[in-house]
Amino acid sequence: MKQITLAHGICTPSYLSKIENSSIVPSQEVIDLLLNRLELSITENKSLDDNSYLKEIREIYFDGVMNKDRAQVAEQLKKINAERYLFKDSSNYYTYQLMVLRLTLIAQDIRNDTSELIMALSELSGDFNDYQMFVFNSCLGNYYYFKHDYALSLQTFERALKAYEKSNVEDWEKADFHYMLSLIYLQMQRLVNSVEYIQEALTYFKDNFYYFRAIECYLVLSIAQKRAYKLDEALETLQLAKRITVQLKIEEHFSIIFHNLGSILAERGEWEKAIEHYIESLTLSTDTEEKLICIYSIIQEYSKHQNSEKVVEWSHKGLEIIHGVKESPWEYYYHIFKSYISRNSNYQDFEKIMENAIQYFKSTKDYRHVHKFYLLLADYFHCNNKFKHAAKNYCFANEYLFLKNNISSWEEM
Repeated sequence: MKQITLAHGICTPSYLSKIENSSIVPSQEVIDLLLNRLELSITENKSLDDNSYLKEIREIYFDGVMNKDRAQVAEQLKKINAERYLFKDSSNYYTYQLMVLRLTLIAQDIRNDTSELIMALSELSGDFNDYQMFVFNSCLGNYYYFKHDYALSLQTFERALKAYEKSNVEDWEKADFHYMLSLIYLQMQRLVNSVEYIQEALTYFKDNFYYFRAIECYLVLSIAQKRAYKLDEALETLQLAKRITVQLKIEEHFSIIFHNLGSILAERGEWEKAIEHYIESLTLSTDTEEKLICIYSIIQEYSKHQNSEKVVEWSHKGLEIIHGVKESPWEYYYHIFKSYISRNSNYQDFEKIMENAIQYFKSTKDYRHVHKFYLLLADYFHCNNKFKHAAKNYCFANEYLFLKNNISSWEEM
């Protein structure tokens, strides 16, 4: 609702703006009229002040962040939203809304849009203190990460890091932030940074018996070790994680552990055993994205060994999960699966599929995939004797190789 619409017949828009900015205290009559127009009813809890209520919300926030129980967080959010506590201090209100945003990102599928709340908080962010800027940018980093916009995710996490360094952040919140930083640095191939932060997070989670979170850290650490070609260390880390999950019966992690064991076997050249682990992971998984990652890994192994029939079969299985719709929440996988089908089916509609994929990955600033798909397109043109088209796409591939590696000139290579 626009200011002028809300204020009409009650007060002037400038007066309403002063209320919103906490520069004036309106009469109860004005408050009642505004709430009535907004179709809101507020029951003020006289037994609580701002700080006491905020403390209650922070306890819920702590539990939600540390345990990541989506169902429980969703239930707590329902209660919080039903309470409609009326804050007297705007700064406390900002902190409250930022905690609600983080809980919402945990409770909901990230793709069930939280952008309205993010936009509203963006407009208020000029008044945030350092701690609030830290939480806000951490939430944004999470949001963009799960949207696969890794470049923007990294930017916002590094803004959060600057605010974090000037803030008084509790140890548990530091550990969670270090875990998130390690994820984005891993995605951006900055392995030294990723390992540094994941080890700091792991130390806290182990020492304080948060085994669910510790296992998450072991998984990230094993991926970083694998990418650094330390396969024995990666395998040892995963075996440790597996022992903990079995002993404590933390079933949520069984699927991803099997997947990561498969990826190490694939790196060792034991691709058939790798596929067996991926299929086991797929069977154990209840999460849509985990299933898609398993299928993608299976497709890659069959593709490496030129088994076109299996590549097409598994690509169609992936499309069935996302209902084969380009505009689905899983568009990242849609373009990948479509490209594999085309490449292994006599390149049917290949140019169009590649162009659509490139445009998508450009829009998400996923320069690694833009580079990869320009190369595929260039190779396709070269094999079909379309040398001008091939040369142009090789140039584009080089351009995005520079962007992927954050290189601005050939002297830096």
